[in-house]
Amino acid sequence: MQWRDVLRARLRSSLVVFSLFSSALHAAPVSVAGFAFGGDFASAADRFPYTFKLFKAQSAAKNQQGGLSYLVSDRAKSVKNPDFEFTPGGLVSLKSSDKALMAVLMLTGETVAVDNFGAYHKTFIALRGDALIFDYKSQTIVRSCPVVTVLFDAQPQRPSDEHIEGFVNNMIRRDDEKGLVSQFAQCLERSRQPRDSGHTVQVRRAEAAPEAIAMLPQSLRKSPAAIEALIADLFSSALSSKLGISMLPSSIGHAIGGVMTMRLENGDDYKIKLNEGDYVFDLRLNKFAKIKVSENNVGTAYVFGTYFDIKFLEPTLNTVYLDSSLKNGETAVLPAGLVTGDDFAAYQDAMRGLALKFSDSLANPGSKWISSAASAKNISSQLDSARDILGKCK
Repeated sequence: MQWRDVLRARLRSSLVVFSLFSSALHAAPVSVAGFAFGGDFASAADRFPYTFKLFKAQSAAKNQQGGLSYLVSDRAKSVKNPDFEFTPGGLVSLKSSDKALMAVLMLTGETVAVDNFGAYHKTFIALRGDALIFDYKSQTIVRSCPVVTVLFDAQPQRPSDEHIEGFVNNMIRRDDEKGLVSQFAQCLERSRQPRDSGHTVQVRRAEAAPEAIAMLPQSLRKSPAAIEALIADLFSSALSSKLGISMLPSSIGHAIGGVMTMRLENGDDYKIKLNEGDYVFDLRLNKFAKIKVSENNVGTAYVFGTYFDIKFLEPTLNTVYLDSSLKNGETAVLPAGLVTGDDFAAYQDAMRGLALKFSDSLANPGSKWISSAASAKNISSQLDSARDILGKCK
């Protein structure tokens, strides 16, 4: 009888393993709820003036191709993901549904700056958001991926509000990788169900030193918080795409008292818990630099540099895994005869380049860039420690 008991025990064990393996293969159903404004809806018109105008103008056509939620849901139809099965939820209320998971494109930031440089008016627009998969029953985030799109434009006359609305509309709708909705769909494609560890990662803090802010266009100096949020989302987006990890929304401007609020286009309001990440990045933009490297009859080449302090740590016990200053330069050629220019576009490229190269160094050991960009002499061992932790957070 003893061998039969052993056989039964092994059979039960095999069945349990098979059951767990089968459930792991099952794609979790997710209802795509569409487009949402982050934060208190009563102030949405002030915080997102141009997107909100588009939302109001297109709401009458929300069951057609004009509505933002329709567009988000329609793009999600083509998403193929072995871990999640995305079903467009339309614009009906899902609060009474038996499905726990919902996906939404939540707009968290809209920055528009117009400055006069010589004979031209230069426009800078940044739209920031999060592709969220959340459980509306437990009010918790399951997966999160930041999305960011930026535009620079120059023209002889100051752009009208209608002109800027056209820019914003295109930035949301364009179907290449720069479009906000396209980035949302890409985030859904690479999202994976959380591992058993459930450890979370977040850009907790992003600061900009006065020296760096002083080199920004005049209109942007008035809103350093918007620049700090843009920095946080640039790094979060790069880390998420390069490392394949879910990044909790940055705590900058997203939540009050650990609760993040949003309203869907169909009028449903949601509150989601936003705790601090188990592991966090703290960023500080120290300064920008512009160095001439060559000049000829065609133009002058400059290296536009940016300098950051980056720290990666476990905040509860204050265990630091990576702590170093980093620098990055990107070359740009200014045409001959240009009397005055706006350098912010080049500085923004330098910041984005640093975020991407740093993330690539974490994803791929042996980066040549990091050895010359980092101030820490033991940066290789620091990267190994950070890489090990981040590998467990997928």
